[in-house]
Amino acid sequence: MFNNPLNSFHEIVAEAKEEREQFDRLLTISTPRERLLVGVIAVVLCILLGWLFFGNVAHSLVVDGVLAEQGENLTEGSRTVRAFIWVETDIASHIEDGMPVMIETDLTDGEKGAHGGTVAAISDVPFSGGLGASEPEAPVFVHRVDIVLDESLDLNTLADRKCRFVIEIGRQTPISLFLMRRP
Repeated sequence: MFNNPLNSFHEIVAEAKEEREQFDRLLTISTPRERLLVGVIAVVLCILLGWLFFGNVAHSLVVDGVLAEQGENLTEGSRTVRAFIWVETDIASHIEDGMPVMIETDLTDGEKGAHGGTVAAISDVPFSGGLGASEPEAPVFVHRVDIVLDESLDLNTLADRKCRFVIEIGRQTPISLFLMRRP
């Protein structure tokens, strides 16, 4: 546009005007199909922005542990199971009564089983070494969690077996995930 300093000012202005007119022609939305495309893009962007601010995403905690044998307080037909999980103390403080939990177990035939329920109680347990085969390598603390299952479960086949517990800590908007500060 302004490459040649010997061109007259009028020639430079004429070239700039031609370039602007060319951009105007490129940006003109003239057919109904183009208008529909722009409308669809605008609606999709509005939906995405609405979901970012008003939607919600589950915030979960995944921990390893074992299902214990039936305790003295828990009967055979009860839907309440006792589990021992290994977590750090500051993470365990986020777990409260009534939170949804999913127990993922490895069955003997190689398949995975999933059992839903809610946390009934959580407490610190001094580790006595009774679950030595399942003891994790990292230095963490053992917590006893009582879980009320949605359906009954045969603990005889799952007692003292490693399980994965997915505990839903809460729900939050997607935009808050982006705005969270990471340590």
